[in-house]
Amino acid sequence: MEKIIIIGGKGAAVVLADQIAHAIANYNAKYEILGYAIDDLSLGDNINGYPILCKISELHDRYQKCDDVKYFFALYKPNCMQERIELFKSLSLPINMFTNFIHPLAFIAPSAKLGIGNVICSNVTVNSNAVLGNFNTLNGNVLFGHDTQLGNYNILAGNATISSEIKIGDGNFIGLNSTIRDRVQIGDFNIIGMASTVLHDIESNKTVVGSPAKTIR
Repeated sequence: MEKIIIIGGKGAAVVLADQIAHAIANYNAKYEILGYAIDDLSLGDNINGYPILCKISELHDRYQKCDDVKYFFALYKPNCMQERIELFKSLSLPINMFTNFIHPLAFIAPSAKLGIGNVICSNVTVNSNAVLGNFNTLNGNVLFGHDTQLGNYNILAGNATISSEIKIGDGNFIGLNSTIRDRVQIGDFNIIGMASTVLHDIESNKTVVGSPAKTIR
């Protein structure tokens, strides 16, 4: 059984805890949620019944010798992805302290390849020969197409549809109900607004919205 500590305490972190708890309660998933590591004192001493264990900077000193403890990083925020990724990297946490969470209601094709630290929520589909890097979050009902490549530190919001033979870089936020057509290439640190339809390549550091999606900055 893996004992899970979630780095973060709002938004994505709480969603992840609920997804893990649902998998434990309904599918006998072999996890135990220990609690959160977060610096925000205003959150008190627990979040939805799970304790705040320590500050982020204290995490590894406390738990590095616990072989059954695994971390998830869930401090991402769409408008400051680079900042949060640099924070994560500055912690210098060993890769072996992370694991993947795949909800039992997700489908991962046998030919798909996943790195480490990924969160695959309920009702996600990852199709054949897809490749995911490290520390990505695919929220509920995401469809991830065949032969598509995803880099690191990306967030795919609920109901996003990622078609086939797409290449996506690092640190992107892909919004609710958005769609990316096949064979598009997307760079790094972009924000794709909710319900957007991406028909053409996006370089890096862009915000695109609409159907078809257009750059607004």
